[in-house]
Amino acid sequence: MRYLFEIGTEELPARELPAALTALDQHFRGALQQHGLHFEGLRALGAPRRLALVIEGVATHTPDVHERRLGPSLQAGFRPDGTPTPAAEGFAKKAGVPVEQLDREETPKGVYLAATLRHPGRAAAVLLADVAGRAFTALPWKRTMRWGWGRLAFARPIHWIVSLLDETVVPCSFGDVQAGRYTCGHRFLAPAALQLDHAAAYETALEAAFVLVDPDRRRERISAGLRDLAQGMDMRLVQDDDLLDEVVHLAEWPHPLIGTFPDRLLDVPREVLITSMRSHQRYFALESASGDLQAAFAFVAGTLTRDDEVVIRGNARVLVARLEDARFFYREDLRHTLESRLASLDRVVFLEGMGSLRQRSERLVRLSERLMALLTASGGAQLQDATPAHVRRAAMLCKADLVTGMVGEFPELQGTMGRYYAQHDQEAVEVAVAIEEHYRPRSAQDGCPQTEAGRVVALADKLDLLASCFALRLQPSASADPYGLRRAALGVLRILEDAGWALPLAKAVDAAIQETGIVPDVDRPAMSGSLVTFIGARLRAFLEGEAAADIIDAVAAVTLDHIAATRRRVRILHSLREEADFEPLALAAKRVNNLLQKEGHLPEEADLEALTEDAERALYDALLNAARACDSAFARGADELAARHLIALKAPVDRFFDEVLVLCEDASVRTRRLVLLRRLRALFLRFADISLVHVAPRTGNTATARRSD
Repeated sequence: MRYLFEIGTEELPARELPAALTALDQHFRGALQQHGLHFEGLRALGAPRRLALVIEGVATHTPDVHERRLGPSLQAGFRPDGTPTPAAEGFAKKAGVPVEQLDREETPKGVYLAATLRHPGRAAAVLLADVAGRAFTALPWKRTMRWGWGRLAFARPIHWIVSLLDETVVPCSFGDVQAGRYTCGHRFLAPAALQLDHAAAYETALEAAFVLVDPDRRRERISAGLRDLAQGMDMRLVQDDDLLDEVVHLAEWPHPLIGTFPDRLLDVPREVLITSMRSHQRYFALESASGDLQAAFAFVAGTLTRDDEVVIRGNARVLVARLEDARFFYREDLRHTLESRLASLDRVVFLEGMGSLRQRSERLVRLSERLMALLTASGGAQLQDATPAHVRRAAMLCKADLVTGMVGEFPELQGTMGRYYAQHDQEAVEVAVAIEEHYRPRSAQDGCPQTEAGRVVALADKLDLLASCFALRLQPSASADPYGLRRAALGVLRILEDAGWALPLAKAVDAAIQETGIVPDVDRPAMSGSLVTFIGARLRAFLEGEAAADIIDAVAAVTLDHIAATRRRVRILHSLREEADFEPLALAAKRVNNLLQKEGHLPEEADLEALTEDAERALYDALLNAARACDSAFARGADELAARHLIALKAPVDRFFDEVLVLCEDASVRTRRLVLLRRLRALFLRFADISLVHVAPRTGNTATARRSD
């Protein structure tokens, strides 16, 4: 059998349709699987005026359920003469079987009376009616509305509901709208009600009524139509997948068209033209084969007309007005330099309690200088192209375009317009590019800055935002992150990895906190630790898919200052975890930590040459050799080789714990042994804290030691 469910509405918000279709799919799929109703396939379909779902191969009933139920014991259920007691009769009545048909079942407590209860399956129509009735409240909408005299709310007013199991109407309702077999075609091309005799006729009937209800088919029609029109004019579409995703849900019968506008409007920057087209009109930009923007636009009409030229001219007239406005803003902005706009930043509050954007720009200058110093100190060759003067200039001007007319009209062009205006002001190329790049990465899909100056200012921008919000106690909650702090922390990690930079994160965070001029009642060291922990916690999401969380934590505990090395070591540790020697060594590391914590304070050094027992001498010698080998390996960047030198310590470590009592009575001997273990832990911490890796002790594992400490 085939089931069809459709909700007919006024035009739904295009950007919310994909999420609504996904939720509709999950609602029905989850409910049917939960109740055991078999089906062969399920598709969520939708268009601007409808949400629909088609389920193929629906079983007639859910399976029967058999429940085994125990009653009273045999002794309590029957008297010695074999007659049933009230207990047996009551149990048989509840089970719905004659008392003489009760089963006997052996249990650990003896023989008990039992019965198998059969719960017949539910008819598909009954279950689907229930699931469909609950679907209306299962869909996520950013805003809902009420209409008429009803009290129920939905994204848009509901005009009809279709609920068909083959040719039979499955009853359900929402407010005063009852489900039936009538749908509607295109609002203008086929507005009359359309009767569906069978669920299988749905898509064919709608297509005849000028509705492509399958979003994938609409996408194909739009893509192919626009591509063919552009090729006919020796042009190509500027790729814009996000706009295509939105346009797919704006028209039920998409009709691609192309128009033109005056060439004089091309003297506006490319990004301005494209943004004006897509943001205001949902138009696609066109370019030549060489990538030059053309005075043309592509769009999707939602209906057919007798004369396409009338539609094209009307759309062109609206677009030209928009582009003329953008051209005006651009020319007006060019009358003022970015530097002259710094005074206007004094009137724009960054965060209440953190001063103006002008003050923030000055903070970014100072923080950028401190970050450059930290990067230089951590590796002299890390900064080769960025000059302090360029970085300072970019940091000072990077927010100036926020008070321009163009960015006021198109906030998404912040940074981009800063680059254009800086170039017009004859700022250095490095400064102009850094102004644009410092916002990156804006999202998970966005690239990182590619210039050193851009990277430094971007790090300063994100660290300042994090420090400011933490100082004001504006940390994100589990469900909300209004200031984008998680995105900022991930941006810091991505930039550092992409650049291959080593940056002492704790010092960088502390520098950002100092520059905020935090209020007196803030505990700076505690806040610095919290912020480093917050950034470190984002590492799990950043390295998702590389390894288990405990592996990531083990590496991040020691290499958070070099993200590229962190990812590399996570991969190495993930592979080494499967080797036989790793698990006992990890257990030994846990034991070393426990012993050191139990003893508490230890002297900085001890005379390890005074070690006397063979097992402790063997571990000491192996430790010295491993340290020299690791020094050489780490210096060459051969992290995996260093890790294998560490794993090779498994045998002397096992022997040490097997033969040596660490916490012995002699205080000086105990101290030497603990200092030896501390050196062992310190060597491992140069690669990772393997004591954080989850392992289960195995029977007979020497790492568990036969001698108790």
